[in-house]
Amino acid sequence: MAVAVLVRCAAIAAALVLPAQPAAANDSTGFQGTTGIELTTTDAIRMVSEDLRIGLDEVRVSYVFRNESDRPIDTLVVFPLPDLDLSLGSTAPNWAFPVRAHDFLEFRLWIDDRPVPAALERRAFLAGRDVTAELAESGALDRLVPWSRAGYDEDAKAIPPATLDRLRARGLIAEGEDTNNPQWVLRNRYHWRQTFPPGVEVRVRHAYRPFVGRALLGKPSTLHARKLVGRLVSEQAATDDRYCFDASTRSALTAVELRHPGEAMPFSAAEIEYILTTARNWRGPIGRFHLTLDKGDPENILSLCWNGLTRTGPTTFEATTTDFVPDRDIRMLVFVRSKP
Repeated sequence: MAVAVLVRCAAIAAALVLPAQPAAANDSTGFQGTTGIELTTTDAIRMVSEDLRIGLDEVRVSYVFRNESDRPIDTLVVFPLPDLDLSLGSTAPNWAFPVRAHDFLEFRLWIDDRPVPAALERRAFLAGRDVTAELAESGALDRLVPWSRAGYDEDAKAIPPATLDRLRARGLIAEGEDTNNPQWVLRNRYHWRQTFPPGVEVRVRHAYRPFVGRALLGKPSTLHARKLVGRLVSEQAATDDRYCFDASTRSALTAVELRHPGEAMPFSAAEIEYILTTARNWRGPIGRFHLTLDKGDPENILSLCWNGLTRTGPTTFEATTTDFVPDRDIRMLVFVRSKP
């Protein structure tokens, strides 16, 4: 089901393709393995409810968990982020970080309404091989990051030339947009330890600023949204509509274009993804799932695949489901009306 709303769209003259935008995910149980944190499943802890609000400004999620067993369970809880392929370069269109800092999402966590610090694990992989230790020893893991205010070449000045030569020989950096462009994939996971007493409901909530993919848009009448935002795909895969971009959404966009014929780019586009399917790592379905989507501005237009949404305000849509087993993740495409 597509819902008409307006937010920032993606493509220059309907021809720009964006790489996949990093998404956030539902919490999962996990453990600390020899190569970093791994996600696991549990048959003892149930997700009683989840209240999820997704907006361009902030994502907020509140959970209620209950340990169904007769003993306390102490586990690692993991909030994973999608991998970042740094070989795309420092000016890749999906590098729209909310904050240019180590904690680039400004992640905040509360357990039973008490603020709790969350740790952030950062690991690097090259062709599937874990190269975290080598990069950490060289200083490149913390230095050559896409959220730095400087470019990769500027940041590389703090790394000894002999070390850069060794990284280059190992294929870890190569010439691209910058002379010293990283080639590894960066994996980020927030995590914290949590005890779930038997039969007791534990409230967990967190909030962060979303990682939003943005791009410019040409005329809405020529837009093929499934090809403009998201991962680079084959022609066959490109026929899959990631956002249920339907005739009513196109009509709403085209109506604005007709009212303002002199505007070359009446919209830009924003994409937010949220991984719901990790909720399957807990016991059973989500007892009650409540979703709120906020398009940010009354003029914005929203397109996504989700049934049962009801408009509840000038910028919000909501849906509630019981005994919910997510079979898809949320992919929001928001068309943002250009402002003078």
